[in-house]
Amino acid sequence: MSCRLLLISVSLVVFASPAFANWWIVRSSDGECLVVDIEPAGTGVTKIGKAVYATQEQAETDAKALCKEPKPKVPRENAE
Repeated sequence: MSCRLLLISVSLVVFASPAFANWWIVRSSDGECLVVDIEPAGTGVTKIGKAVYATQEQAETDAKALCKEPKPKVPRENAE
């Protein structure tokens, strides 16, 4: 009985683990929007939208709206 319970528990954890993932919308330095399940750190990407999404579907829905907006312009230095 305990082996069966252990097997069921492990199966639930393995199949349910994607449900526990967090999702972010990021914009890369070239302006491309992505929905990712690993929190971005460092330079080259900017988080946009809410701080974190509970499901991939929520993130993708917001990404469709947010990524239609033009990439914010970064002021360039005068090249004289």
